[in-house]
Amino acid sequence: MMNLGRVRSNDQPQEIKITDSSVFIASNIQTYEETIDEHYITGFEYNLIQYSKDEYLLLLAQQNNELKDELQAAKILLGVE
Repeated sequence: MMNLGRVRSNDQPQEIKITDSSVFIASNIQTYEETIDEHYITGFEYNLIQYSKDEYLLLLAQQNNELKDELQAAKILLGVE
């Protein structure tokens, strides 16, 4: 995982972008406006994290297991099987 920090772009980012070797996750997407040398600029600013595909698959598997555990605990509390 590589945290690329807060980045800016003229194009609205996709929340999840998959390339041949990486997965990019954009979050906290906000528009910004500024004037530079009398030129009005509008764009997007967001947090960007890059994962290798293997890292991202592992992350998804871990999240899936956590959700399974939470679901099982909820079933036990509710007495549902």
